[in-house]
Amino acid sequence: MAEREITGFIVRATTEPEEDGAAFYEPAFRIRKLDATYEHPHVSYATSQNIESRTKAEALAIAEAELEQITYVVWSGDGWDVEM
Repeated sequence: MAEREITGFIVRATTEPEEDGAAFYEPAFRIRKLDATYEHPHVSYATSQNIESRTKAEALAIAEAELEQITYVVWSGDGWDVEM
């Protein structure tokens, strides 16, 4: 799983859920402050299409491709805003 430092945060491309065996996976990002040892429990979702099935590998590939496009990360209220 790829990760990058963006505006003081470590952004990791992943899937939701992360565990194997799910029927459907969404591309997602997990984010932590640069100096933190834990990831915030809020998951930021990558752009996705309304489809009925997606493998974990497909979802991860989408998240990793979008990770390269993120230019800014900010905590906004009760969720992350990632800008591309």
